[in-house]
Amino acid sequence: MNLSLIDIFYSISPVFVLIVLGNLLRRNGIPSDSFWGLNDKLVYWILMPSLLFNQLSQTNFTPNIFTNYTMVILSGFIVVILLSIIISKLFGYTTDVSSSIMQGAARHNGFVALAIVSSLFGAEAIALGVIIMAILIPVANIVIVAIMVTQLQDKKTRKSKSVLIDIFFDIAKNPILVSVLIGLVFSLMEMRNIPIIHKTTNLLGSAALPIMLLSVGANIKLKQLKVKIIPAIISIILKLAIFPFVVYLVANYLRLSQLEVVVAVIFASVPTAVSSFALARQLGGETKLMARIISIQVALSFITIPLILVLIV
Repeated sequence: MNLSLIDIFYSISPVFVLIVLGNLLRRNGIPSDSFWGLNDKLVYWILMPSLLFNQLSQTNFTPNIFTNYTMVILSGFIVVILLSIIISKLFGYTTDVSSSIMQGAARHNGFVALAIVSSLFGAEAIALGVIIMAILIPVANIVIVAIMVTQLQDKKTRKSKSVLIDIFFDIAKNPILVSVLIGLVFSLMEMRNIPIIHKTTNLLGSAALPIMLLSVGANIKLKQLKVKIIPAIISIILKLAIFPFVVYLVANYLRLSQLEVVVAVIFASVPTAVSSFALARQLGGETKLMARIISIQVALSFITIPLILVLIV
């Protein structure tokens, strides 16, 4: 595997073109502001679950790669979580600010990562990518929600306790998590080619990534890019630099193949999830900071992801 910076830019540029296009469409009211909210629901409830189920159910999981990827990805995840908490305490940030820094550092937009690995390496990389998503999605949701509620309970004890119960019920009903679990069951039971189910989910899943990328762009608020604050910078460094660096070190230590290493690093390098804003609002985090972090990370990832890939391939 020997890719130049130009090769990488050429391969992944359609991903970022769709993100930019989504932003331009939303800013110009095309087709309408209400469309984007409905579009997000379509992706969340139908398209992404279909894609994840289709890919996971047809993936032959080997204990070795699943175990290795668990160690690789969760190593980076744990490191940035701990660093975000320690740094926030050193800087004396309030818990709402600290929780938004942590979300920006530890959560990931797996759908952007899936689109990038698909553009660069095709079906084999997608199969590896969905393994990472199967690991990260449940762990990240449960761990981050638990930490946020713990951090914020002093300020909103009664509300946090009731919200905690609601959030964990929401997690249990999360269509993306449910699709991951069902896909794993189908794979383990070797039910990998049921024509009606797999052809239907394949058709729906094929629409998921382009529509999701448009939605990512539509959620970027360009005015947020002009705001420079230290908490946002801390979160950005942890997510776009430290997370992929730790993942790369651990993956090499475990002697994964080059493709396995690159896919893991790409997933570690993508910006935080757009849904971080909704979680911050629901649990009492710093929403304005969260919006800035999301927007700046997406913009910077146009540059950081190709540079990181050049360094490791």
